[in-house]
Amino acid sequence: MSRKEAEDILGKAGIKDHAPSPTGRPWPVLAEPAYHGLPGRIVRTIEPQSEADPAAMLFTLYAGAGAMIGRNPHMIAGAEEHGARVWPIIIGATAGGMKGTSWAEIRRVLRLADFDFTGTKVVGGLSSAEGLIFQVRNPVGDPEDDNYDEGVMDKRLLVVETEFASVLAQGKREGNTLLPTVRQAWDGGTLRTMTIRPRVATDPHIVIIGHITPTELRVKLNESERAGGTMNRFLPVMSKRSKLLPDGGNPDMATLKALGAELAEVIEKAKHLNVLRRGTDAAKYWRELYKRLAADHAGDGNVAQVVARAAPQVLRLSVMAALLDGAEYVDVPHLEAAEALWSYAEDSAWYVFGEGSGNPDLDRLRLFVDAAGDDGVTRTAVVAECFGKNRKKAQIDALWAELLTLDGYEEWSESTGGRPVMGLRRKNPK
Repeated sequence: MSRKEAEDILGKAGIKDHAPSPTGRPWPVLAEPAYHGLPGRIVRTIEPQSEADPAAMLFTLYAGAGAMIGRNPHMIAGAEEHGARVWPIIIGATAGGMKGTSWAEIRRVLRLADFDFTGTKVVGGLSSAEGLIFQVRNPVGDPEDDNYDEGVMDKRLLVVETEFASVLAQGKREGNTLLPTVRQAWDGGTLRTMTIRPRVATDPHIVIIGHITPTELRVKLNESERAGGTMNRFLPVMSKRSKLLPDGGNPDMATLKALGAELAEVIEKAKHLNVLRRGTDAAKYWRELYKRLAADHAGDGNVAQVVARAAPQVLRLSVMAALLDGAEYVDVPHLEAAEALWSYAEDSAWYVFGEGSGNPDLDRLRLFVDAAGDDGVTRTAVVAECFGKNRKKAQIDALWAELLTLDGYEEWSESTGGRPVMGLRRKNPK
């Protein structure tokens, strides 16, 4: 394909200005499968009557419900347990990000599902490892002693940190072990302080929801914390005002109460499950999805550090999708929902940290081709592995053509006796 032919394809696709730009990445789009089941019905019931971002509400619901469920239901991958711990960080402007509104809307439904939990197990104000561990601590001392601390029996905890920038700032202080402890909490292991009288928390189930602005996130999250794995334990979620409602919204309370009761029912069922498995079709779907998630599509820059845990994040999202569907195993729709949610989080990471063309799909394709080396990639691989079969033919054609307009890339073909195999690769320097 010549450059002129590539430009013609772009023109037919409605893409006129395709020159790479260092700024102006497009806003992420939440695909329809993300709204699967009860979570989707809850968000769509609230959304017309709220200025909150639907994506922010959906991720917040996954997180809050997961905190209520606890650590029993899980899947095992690589000898690690991945259960109902989904940690979104809601990223939006100070005024129009609607971060607090998204939490307020979901908190109302969570209260309808479990009033006691929302009254006693939702906290904020993270400042130290000791403070976090104290909320889920083990008993300390002799029960016969006046100084005996009976500890906390219920190890579930939902931390809603509306000023997450302060958490990152605390983590930078010399001697502060908050961020390493946060990472251990995501992993689900035993937490402890390294002091003379150590505090220990066995089998905690901690979920964190953070709120921050894009600028704060770029400034406060330093290189060592990106590389150290703090950020890739969170799901970045861009949030903005969905609409203007000068007089506020008025969702039907009878409908919300019914949804709250339904949520309480699936949460109670999920608490008593243990190891989840995939159905036959889902197992096949997961193997194909895993290839794409495991591939290095983000290069080695800031975005790569943020999305490095793609597979375990999608695994946890699929567990939550199944549990909130009232299911006892993970099916294909749950994986599709998880994949759509992850795509939104990945595109949010590109929006905040990415540098490149301004088109995340084009950057993904470019990095996919770059990672293949001299052999390049086939069109089949682009469709199935780079984009997980989630882009239409016209979209692939446009991206293919757009890449060919950039310096350093070429199309190749290989005769097979039938239809030739088409591919892309980096040009060999002359």
